[in-house]
Amino acid sequence: MRQRFLIGLTVALLLQGSVFAVYYGDLLFLRQPAAVITAGPAATFRRHADRALERQRVTVHHLDTIAEAASGYGMHDLEIRALQRRVAMAPDARQVRLRLADALRRGGQFSDAEALYLSVLDSIGQDKR
Repeated sequence: MRQRFLIGLTVALLLQGSVFAVYYGDLLFLRQPAAVITAGPAATFRRHADRALERQRVTVHHLDTIAEAASGYGMHDLEIRALQRRVAMAPDARQVRLRLADALRRGGQFSDAEALYLSVLDSIGQDKR
């Protein structure tokens, strides 16, 4: 009886672990350092990053990893999407807003980048008053 219970428990845990790995595979992939991710195929990164960015809840770490790896691949659209989510999480974080402005500039969205640069400069000026 005890042996059947342990076998059943083991099977249940293996099944649960497999479902977890499939459902959260994108987030598990993005736990790797960006340097490791960019050493692999760009299509694999894009697939995982797109899926992660479709989620309602993503951690700051995941968004930073997506932005850094996307920059390494030259995927400005993904970098911008990740950084826009980061700015939405912390609108007053100047460093993140500057990273987004840089990504917009690299992505050819010059007017949006300029507006964001100016808003960061304006916020610095307001702090000094």
